Amino acid sequence: MKKKSSSINYIYFGFYLLLLILSSASNIFTKTDLSGSRMFFFLYSIGQVALETSLLICIAYLLEQYVSIFLFWAFIGFSFLFFILHILDGIMDRILNLSIWDTISFVSDETLDNFLYLLDASGISLWIWGVIFISLLSIPFIGIYLYKFTFLIVKKHPISLKIEPFFISSLALPLGLFLWDFSGYRIIHPNTYTAFLQSLPWKITFLTPKSITLETPHVLAPLPLENEVRTSLDRIQGSLNHKPNIYLFVIESLRKDILSEKTTPHLLSFFKDQSPIQTTLANGNGSHLSWFSIFHSQYSLYWNQIQTMNWKMGSPPLNILKNLGYKIHLYSSAQLGYYGMEKLLFGNENFLLNSYQTFHHAPPISAADTDANAILQLEKDLQTDPSLRTGNVFIIFWDSTHFDYSWPKEWPPKFTPFASELAYFKAFYSQNQIEKIKNRYRNAVYYLDSLFGQFVQSVALDDSIVVITGDHGEEFFDHGHLFHGSHLTEEQTSVPILMHFPKDHPPIQTSFISQMDIFPTMIDYLKVEIPSFIQGESIFKEKQKPFTVISRFNAGRTPYEFCIHNGNYKLIAQFINKDTFSSTQLQLRSIHTAHDENIPGPAKYIPHWIEQEFKPLFPFLFHE
Repeated sequence: MKKKSSSINYIYFGFYLLLLILSSASNIFTKTDLSGSRMFFFLYSIGQVALETSLLICIAYLLEQYVSIFLFWAFIGFSFLFFILHILDGIMDRILNLSIWDTISFVSDETLDNFLYLLDASGISLWIWGVIFISLLSIPFIGIYLYKFTFLIVKKHPISLKIEPFFISSLALPLGLFLWDFSGYRIIHPNTYTAFLQSLPWKITFLTPKSITLETPHVLAPLPLENEVRTSLDRIQGSLNHKPNIYLFVIESLRKDILSEKTTPHLLSFFKDQSPIQTTLANGNGSHLSWFSIFHSQYSLYWNQIQTMNWKMGSPPLNILKNLGYKIHLYSSAQLGYYGMEKLLFGNENFLLNSYQTFHHAPPISAADTDANAILQLEKDLQTDPSLRTGNVFIIFWDSTHFDYSWPKEWPPKFTPFASELAYFKAFYSQNQIEKIKNRYRNAVYYLDSLFGQFVQSVALDDSIVVITGDHGEEFFDHGHLFHGSHLTEEQTSVPILMHFPKDHPPIQTSFISQMDIFPTMIDYLKVEIPSFIQGESIFKEKQKPFTVISRFNAGRTPYEFCIHNGNYKLIAQFINKDTFSSTQLQLRSIHTAHDENIPGPAKYIPHWIEQEFKPLFPFLFHE
C-alpha cells in the first residue's frame, strides 16, 4: 500500500506532552514532607508522559497511513478525551487525593436517585451540571477541531520530524523506566511511594517497595444485630425527674483551629469552661462517616455494614433518650438524604422525630439563608410553645461552611480580600489565592458564630446541655490538598467538640475525646447506664479507651483506610485487599505525631515502635 503524505502535528502532541508534565509536576512538588523522592517521581512522570505521547503519535501515524482516515479522526478525538481526563485527574489529585478513575468508580456505584441527590447537595445548580455533562460529550469533537486547526499552522511552519524516533522511543522508554525504577525502589520509603504514586500519570510503576504489614489478633470486632440492640434498649425505660433540654449543633466542615477571638467570639465566650478537653477529633473525614459516629456512637468503619443490614431503628442513643421521655426535633439546613443517612439516623420514616423542619437551599438561595431560617424557626418555636422548655432534644444541622462557604449578601464580610465562588477548581494556586479561599471560609464561620450569638441572647441555656461540633475539618493545601476526604490529616480530622452542661455536672475525666463520645456523655450525665454495645464513652468516666479510630472517606462504600489516634501519635493503615471485615492484616500507610510531623529514626525501627505504641490497642478493636 502506498504511503499517504503526512506530517507530525508537533503543536498538538507537543502541548499534550508539556501540559501533562506540568500537571504531574504541580502535584509532585506541592506534596509535603516527602522532598527526598520528588526528583525520582518527577522524572518518572516525564518518562510516562513521553512514552504515552510517542505511542499516540505512532498509532495515529499507522491509522492514517495504513488503516482508515475515519479511524484516524476517531483516534484523535479519543486522544483529546484522554488528555482531558489526565487534566481532570491532576485536579482531583491536587484537591482530593483521588484519581479520576476512583471518581468514576465511585459515581458508577451510585443509584440514579442518589447521584442526583449528590449533585443537588454540591450547591451547584442542576442546569449547570447539565451543561457540564453535555460539554463532556463534545470533547472528542473539540479535539478533532483543535488538531485540524493546529495542523494548518504546522503546514505553514513545517519542522522535519521523522516517525522512526517515536517508534524507537516507544520501545526504549519502558526499558529506561524499568532501570530508573530499579535504581530507586529499594530505598524509597513505602509511605512516600504511596503518596507520590497518585501523582503519576499511569498510577503505577514497574517495581513496588516492600510495604510493612501488621498482623491483628482477629478480624474487626462485629457489631450486634439490630434485634439484639432493640432488646437491650427496651430495658431502658422510665421517666427522669429532671430532663434538661439538649441542643446539638452539627456544623459542616468546621476545623478546630478556626476557633479564635476574631472568627468565633460568641462560641468561645459561651464554652469558656471546656479547658480540660484538649484533643477533640472527628471519627471520619466525610460527612456521612461522622454523622454515623455521632448518632450511633460507633466507629465509622461500620457505617456501611449497618446500612446494608437495612437498619430500621435509627440512632441507638436517640432511642435511649426517646425511651426516657425525651421528644426529638430536627432543624436542618443540610441535606440528610446524603447516602441514605436520614433513615440511618432517625429510623424508618423518621419515627424517632417528633418534628422535622428542613430548610433546603439551592441557588439562588444560599446555605447561609437557610441556616438563618433554621435557627430563627427554633427561636420562634421555643418562645411560643411552653412544652419545648424542658425534656426536648433539638438537633440543628448548619451548612454555611460547606464550600463554597456562604454568608448573606447584605451581611458585611469581616475578612478581605476573599475568593470568588468559582476559585476552587484550578491546577495551580498561589499563596495569595489560598489565603483568599481561607478568608472566604473565615467569613462563613464568623457568620455562623454571629447566628449562635443571637441564639444565646434569645434563649436561656444555663440549665441546658449544649453541644457544638463539626462533622469533619477542612484543608486549604496545608498538606497539598483542598477541602476534605483526601487524607487523615489534623486539619481534616480535628474538629471542635464544645460541650456545656448545667453546673451540677461531674468533673471531666479526660483531655481526649471524639464525636462518638458525645451521646454517651449526655446519657451518663442523666445518670443512665450506657449499654455495653456502644463503643463511645462518657467524658465523666474515670477511665477511657486510650485511642479512637478515624475512617477515610470512601464514598458509598465501606471505608478500608483508617487512623488509630492515641492523642500523641497516629497510625494510618489499610485493610489488606480492602477487606475491612474479613482481613487479619493491615498495610501500613504512614505514622505521624498528632500534628502530622514525621516520626524520626530509621525505617527499620518502625515495626518495633508500632509494637510498643499501638499493638496494645489492637485487642480493643480486633476480637471475637
